[in-house]
Amino acid sequence: MTRSITLLFSASCLAGAAHAEVFVNELLASTASSDCEFIELHNTGSKEIDLQGWSIELWDSDADKAFGTHDADSPIRLRGRIDAGGYFLLANSIFSEHHTIEPDQRFKDNGIENSSFTLVLKDDLGEIVETIFVTDGGEGDKPNINGRIIRPDAEIRNTEGRYIPPGFARMPDDAEGQRVYRLLKFSPVPSPDATPGRPNAVPTPANTETPKP
Repeated sequence: MTRSITLLFSASCLAGAAHAEVFVNELLASTASSDCEFIELHNTGSKEIDLQGWSIELWDSDADKAFGTHDADSPIRLRGRIDAGGYFLLANSIFSEHHTIEPDQRFKDNGIENSSFTLVLKDDLGEIVETIFVTDGGEGDKPNINGRIIRPDAEIRNTEGRYIPPGFARMPDDAEGQRVYRLLKFSPVPSPDATPGRPNAVPTPANTETPKP
């Protein structure tokens, strides 16, 4: 099965004010055969942050009867700390079979459903830090929280519009301060573009697309 690995864009909206220095840096939801899934957070701030009480919600965003319900392993209750300038890695058991790095926290296999979803990162006060809509471009698919339509901080979609993006990595913001993402490769396993636990690889200019206004 061929899947697009073209970089896809950004959306510039305001993230939650609390702990805005923490964001989803990389995510892989779908790979060849059994899914090697992980979610990576990055703390760009100057202080360590205790993640106790933080959570990651995954809301079904397909236009069907499951729309607005919790997806897969959601909500994922975080525990542990993220160093200043450091990374916090959540992953399933299949991830550990293919990578030499151990995650800071595990979630169940197939914890990220391979369909359109809205990821919501919340802090220990329940305040929204970041929202990301990941979609295969299906008609009627909408970013939402518990069925309430939202305007996400970023929208990631496969340029072919046929499959859910395998995963994404955040790149440096563009000159106008807009977010930039690129898609990770679906195959082989582990994805050769994925860099869990360390800075994301910056693609060559030929593989980079500047977000459109």
